[in-house]
Amino acid sequence: MKILITGGAGFVGSQLGKHLHSAGHDVVLLDNMSFGHLDNLLLDGAPFGRFLCKDILDPELQNYLEGVHTVFHLAGIAALPVCQENPRAAYDVNVSGVANVLEASRRAGVQRVIFSSTSAVYEKTKSERFSEDDEIRPDLVYASTKAAAERLCDAFSINYNMDIVICRFFNVYGPHQDVTRTSPPLTSYLARELVTDRSPNLFNNSDAKRDYVHSDDVVELLTRMLLDQGKFGADRFNVCSGRGYSVPELYRVFLDVSGKSMQATYNDPTSFWNKYPVLFEQGLPLSRSRVAEEVFKSAIGNPEKTRQRFGWEAKSDIREGIASVYEDAKRRLL
Repeated sequence: MKILITGGAGFVGSQLGKHLHSAGHDVVLLDNMSFGHLDNLLLDGAPFGRFLCKDILDPELQNYLEGVHTVFHLAGIAALPVCQENPRAAYDVNVSGVANVLEASRRAGVQRVIFSSTSAVYEKTKSERFSEDDEIRPDLVYASTKAAAERLCDAFSINYNMDIVICRFFNVYGPHQDVTRTSPPLTSYLARELVTDRSPNLFNNSDAKRDYVHSDDVVELLTRMLLDQGKFGADRFNVCSGRGYSVPELYRVFLDVSGKSMQATYNDPTSFWNKYPVLFEQGLPLSRSRVAEEVFKSAIGNPEKTRQRFGWEAKSDIREGIASVYEDAKRRLL
């Protein structure tokens, strides 16, 4: 099949692209390189598939979808404080961009769209393990954009009978995750600090747990979604392990894997987003208590619906997975 992956030079998109290319599919990687890396476009040192340096907001996007069977829409602005400090850009990319991808896919006759949403849509949901039928009512900008994009998927499915799958990704981790951005994911941040012999600054010393799922497991699930012979009406599926780990627990695993012994510094959780002063120093400041609430949020997914539909479960061992993150950070930073 011909498959187009938006965000193809990013973390999950590139790992998925490599897997599908190796399986014999015709893979097109579309990325404007705002967050992508050239290193992700190489497989065994050589380019793979076909790369298009294009934007998902391109009005000519339909032209790049000719003959495409499935679009994996993984492009977006994901860092929460980045979205919070620039809500217009977040909505442009994460909502208008989705609208453009869906409309271009509709016009081009794409058979299936698989869209990357997020577990952050559950950020105000009260549940020990989040399920797809739980009520969502997010209020931070990032999660709000993803919730709005999910509703767009509903609309295109209802009105055009489009085959759309919505993936609510929990904390995906693994090699090739970005370790260089201002606010990298926790696993990338810990790897970066330990590789460079710096004591990490952390903000959550509680037993609040988040759900972590390795990119290898994610790629396997996305491949099953691609090959599934059924039809989906913007159905939501949690992409999660169903297992939770606190920040101190994860850090202990990193120390074990790295052989390092640095003690982490735990800071005031209300200062977590201080690298983004525009949120606090202009006009009406962001609530510090809301920042702390985000820091201490527990988020564990219920994988049962996904398991039943696709026969999939996350199998990666957390220690082996963290070792893969650490070794990749060493390769990229040293």
